[in-house]
Amino acid sequence: MLETEKSSVWKFAVIGLVAGLMAGLFGIGGGFVMVPLFVLWLGMPQKRAHATSLLAVAFIGVAALAGYVNLGQIDWPAAALVTSGAIGGIFLGVRLLASISERTLSFIFAAVLVVAAFRLLLSATPSQLFHGLPAQALLVVIGFASGTLAGLLGVGGGIVIIPALIICSGIALEVARGTSLMVIVATAVIGASLHHRLGNLDHRIAVYAGIAGIPSAVLGAYVAAHTTNAILLPLFCGLLLVLAGQLLVTNRRN
Repeated sequence: MLETEKSSVWKFAVIGLVAGLMAGLFGIGGGFVMVPLFVLWLGMPQKRAHATSLLAVAFIGVAALAGYVNLGQIDWPAAALVTSGAIGGIFLGVRLLASISERTLSFIFAAVLVVAAFRLLLSATPSQLFHGLPAQALLVVIGFASGTLAGLLGVGGGIVIIPALIICSGIALEVARGTSLMVIVATAVIGASLHHRLGNLDHRIAVYAGIAGIPSAVLGAYVAAHTTNAILLPLFCGLLLVLAGQLLVTNRRN
């Protein structure tokens, strides 16, 4: 293997390790970290980064999910409701990706990073607000929204799914994280298959990053079970804001 190829593989692996750790810690797919790093560090086109992220998320999500399954932290009925909506949303998101310019997509993603960071920083853990049929219907709607985000932005949608699960099902934060990962894995697999058919994926990068993220995802799930959010959340939000700023700066230069 050439030296330049070796250095590239290390970059793929580092991106996967970081994304996997975030997936395990916070119950997200890791796309919030991978997409900007694919663009900023690897110089990948924005649209290709979003599509490639989904395939890597499938690898990482399965590993992170395994830790939560072992701990019994999955609400299967709620996962089924959210997934049913997400499957429809993923098709819409993939279609939208083809119709949006690279520059516009970059600004949208940066804005989503900022909103996600402030939502996590400023919002306390929500409590259950809905019950019965309205709660079930809202979970399907939230699933559709998260699936659309997955197809368009290459992220799992855990930032949206986790608070929705708590509001509609009244489950504990740890169970909401595990349930969110169940949905993320399903949408990532479907979304990646759609992007594969459209020729949007860089399979080599996705596989390297995805496999590298497996051990760190398992570690993240373990650490999350033994660490307070007061320490973890500010660090993660700071990372999201830095990545958003870098994307905006790079976009303006280009």
